[in-house]
Amino acid sequence: MSSPYAFIARENRQKVLKNLGSANVGWAYLKGFETTVRKWTDTELPFRQESNFFYLTGANEPDLHLLLNLRTGKSHLFVPRHSPDHALWCGPSLTPSEAVAQYGVDEAFYSDELSGVLKQEDAVVHVVDGTDLSTLSGAKSDASNLQTAITEARVIKSEGELELMRKAAKASGEAHIALMKAVRPGEGNESTLQALFEYECFRRGGRYQAYTPIVAGAHRGAILHYINNNAPIPTDPRQLLLVDAACEVDCYAADITRTYPVGGKYEGDWKTVYHIVLDMQKAVLSQMKAGVEWENMHRLAEKVAGEGLTKAGLLQGSLEDLLANHIPALFFPHGLGHLIGLDVHDCGGYPAGVERINEPGIRYLRMRRKLEVGMVVTVEPGLYFVPGILDEGLADPKKAKYINREVLERFRRDVGGVRIEDDVVVEANGIENLTGWVPKEIEDVERIMAT
Repeated sequence: MSSPYAFIARENRQKVLKNLGSANVGWAYLKGFETTVRKWTDTELPFRQESNFFYLTGANEPDLHLLLNLRTGKSHLFVPRHSPDHALWCGPSLTPSEAVAQYGVDEAFYSDELSGVLKQEDAVVHVVDGTDLSTLSGAKSDASNLQTAITEARVIKSEGELELMRKAAKASGEAHIALMKAVRPGEGNESTLQALFEYECFRRGGRYQAYTPIVAGAHRGAILHYINNNAPIPTDPRQLLLVDAACEVDCYAADITRTYPVGGKYEGDWKTVYHIVLDMQKAVLSQMKAGVEWENMHRLAEKVAGEGLTKAGLLQGSLEDLLANHIPALFFPHGLGHLIGLDVHDCGGYPAGVERINEPGIRYLRMRRKLEVGMVVTVEPGLYFVPGILDEGLADPKKAKYINREVLERFRRDVGGVRIEDDVVVEANGIENLTGWVPKEIEDVERIMAT
């Protein structure tokens, strides 16, 4: 039975071969992930295919190899030759003929035949890392071109890939809604909600999480990668719960964050901060399209943050001075978003020769590229009250003069952090928001939580 991903993988191989250009002799070689066990045991660890290998094969099984003949364009998959008792523990082994039928490659062999096939062409073997295949073929290994060719191909998603990402977004979004309906002040634990989230994804086809879920109540929402998820749900109904979690479907990821009050109604300073973050995201989404520089979208989010924090009374001074002195970055200390696909932080964010901008906040931007049709990026502005960052800002006279200490102390006492994140496909004149349907408008969230 042919894999539903076989056609997508065939398209991907053609993209990579095209990107390799003049390197039209020899082989491209990739090795899939191997079966691994927990140290000092015979317990196998959960298997997930190496992303580049999956991109070019659609094969989510361990211990495979791939050769692409750069002269003919033909693909050759190599499968392990298992011992007869392998079926007892793991089921029937994949045979070469089954591999051709299932994955749509041109030819397949057993792995111990790899050397013989390589020697059919006395030429360079292009690899993605420091793999040395000279002992197998006598050919020189070249790691200078293949990784770039694959990375640049992966940056632009095909329609088949986008459909898998829509499925991951659907399963993840429904799981977020389930948590909105389930949470109650003082009831249960963050880990209980994480378990519910993973269950809701699993039953919708998302067996694996795209990353470790973040389920952060109250001030823990100011810890960007909080994954302990072991604290009680806040008893104060005004306190916020930040949930940054999503699954993957057929190795393609979603990445969604929603932040909402455990009591189901946004109030006071919590509501003020949420409004600002939502305005930051809306401003970016309204300006995104092919040809836009991603770093300019980050700066737009910073600008809206500065305006909102000034209106709320936390900051003072002109917007021009606030931005020149990087004051909004005290509250928005991370990058706006990143490429997403086979990895939640997908490859290709910084092409060769492009450096990070050495300024607060934006230095953590995971991508500096001009947006292109078919890119999928996350848009995840946030505002956080992180003690160490704020104390450092207050200790600097050049920054402290722009901060209203009294108002800041009130906000930092009550509010932890707010982040809103969606997965967005870049189009010629706008976007397709894969996750925009997951409630984030205040009235929509409150309505869902009341059911």
